Amino acid sequence: MPFAPVRSSRLFRSDLSPSVVALDGPFRHEHIHTRGIRLHAVTAGDPANPLLLLLHGSFAGWFDYREVIAPLAAAGYHVAAVDARGYGMSDKPPSSYGYDIRNAVGDVSGLIRALGHGSAVVVGSDTGGSVAWTLATSEPERVRALVAVAAAHPVDLRRAIASRPWLYPWLLTRSLLCRLPSAGIKRLQRWAPAMYRRQLRLNTTSSYHRSTHFREEINLRVTAAGISSTGPAVVRNNRLLLTSLPLAWLREQVVAPTLLLYQEHGAWPHLARRSRDRVTAGVTVEQVAVPHARNLPHLENPTGFVTTVLDFLAREA
Repeated sequence: MPFAPVRSSRLFRSDLSPSVVALDGPFRHEHIHTRGIRLHAVTAGDPANPLLLLLHGSFAGWFDYREVIAPLAAAGYHVAAVDARGYGMSDKPPSSYGYDIRNAVGDVSGLIRALGHGSAVVVGSDTGGSVAWTLATSEPERVRALVAVAAAHPVDLRRAIASRPWLYPWLLTRSLLCRLPSAGIKRLQRWAPAMYRRQLRLNTTSSYHRSTHFREEINLRVTAAGISSTGPAVVRNNRLLLTSLPLAWLREQVVAPTLLLYQEHGAWPHLARRSRDRVTAGVTVEQVAVPHARNLPHLENPTGFVTTVLDFLAREA
């Protein structure tokens, strides 16, 4: 179905049907059973081709990748953009159980196998990137290549913030807000649309802010956040950015070719050095900035994003 924007008075209602994100396009909507839950994935391409998995961040959903799914599939990949546990059309367990990093990694690992593959090219943005990095270190056999879209391993991000906190004011604010008591979070709910707008403005360019795409994306993101039972999942998902990891996972390194889609300004050069060190010596690690975009190139410059990712994968083939 095409996306029908809700009226502003209905924003962040928290009682909307998951069908509001069942957008039409050159792809298929599927529900994949794995590890006792159903995850909604939007797929395209021949299932016999290598799998390319797209993981969204805390303020988004599968639809963040809607413009890049078909081009990546046309290049010879079985592409799947997934709604994380608690988001969109995926199952929403009623309790806090299952929203930690172990289960987030397990969900993605299980999804790869349920889609008929042993491994995947894993692309992650924001908290989806946190999960992708952690999967690549804890279950390296599942990741044939890693693409981090302005995202870092949770341990590396925590250490980077500890060493230079003034570079990460918004990430610190997010971390504090998502750890407030339930009563405090409920009081902040009226500000949720403004927080969604701020998140998108901080991560995109000024030219994108003046476009109709920006307004459409804000409306889509806030509408998706208003799906029944999604609010608690958004709060818990935000915690994955700086989550604690099991001791056995702290020092593990990435052994797959890695592409860092980072900007060459602000906090990113500082963080990129730590990310490079997370990749095992002798394994390819590249850092690229997609032209005319900041931290969400799949939204701002889908063509440039697809070209950059495919060029990297072609060099590693």
